[in-house]
Amino acid sequence: MLAGLSAGLLASCSVYVPLQPATPLLRAKGEAEVTASAYLSGRLEGSAAYSPLNHLVVRAAGGLTTTQKDSAVFSNRQFELSLGTYRQLGPEWLVGGSGGYGRGEGHRNFRLGRAELLSDTTTYRRYAARYHTLFTDIFLAHEGNWSTWGVAYRLSQVRFGFLTNNGQPVPLRRMTRNEPMVFVRLSNRQGIMRWGQLQLASSFSWSSDYIGSSLNSPERADLKEGRIFTSVGLVIYPHRFGRAADK
Repeated sequence: MLAGLSAGLLASCSVYVPLQPATPLLRAKGEAEVTASAYLSGRLEGSAAYSPLNHLVVRAAGGLTTTQKDSAVFSNRQFELSLGTYRQLGPEWLVGGSGGYGRGEGHRNFRLGRAELLSDTTTYRRYAARYHTLFTDIFLAHEGNWSTWGVAYRLSQVRFGFLTNNGQPVPLRRMTRNEPMVFVRLSNRQGIMRWGQLQLASSFSWSSDYIGSSLNSPERADLKEGRIFTSVGLVIYPHRFGRAADK
């Protein structure tokens, strides 16, 4: 059963995998945030954000996946840089937005199902890609007594510099992805672990023209299909270590 689940997760992965939308919960100059997350698919992701000036944040993030199970193989690595802003809406609410640029590469190999084999003579699909992304993020977060919850949205344009299936070029140069996310962080600035929070996040990524792509090209459908991502992570606020020691 577990082997089947792992193979299913791999087969549903694309050569493009989105990084989480940026949600740095910073409130003033000199504050910083470091996040490490793990996904059900085996993907690892990390980010670091810093506010050099009030209302200004710079952020770097990256992700890595290398997984193989039965007839499915998936690997992906990418990084991104962004620049954004944040504003407090009263003592408990925080809103922010950013824009940035990223680069990545991925490989996805899997065996076609029996239904597909009836109309497709290719036993395997072997995708390889290099791409870069332009994206913009917005988020809204509420910090309560024992937890923080929030919503975020990313709009990404993915531009492929190299994209093949079984060594043959795939006629897809770019695609636009919608990527909303919800997240919860446990603990707060007055809690026992005031320097960090545990985070649960779930996001969804899809292309608006997926239905048309699936009718015209199975390869485009593979690349544009919608996917759900769930992660568990740890968020550390380095600027709070000194404050914790003082208390």
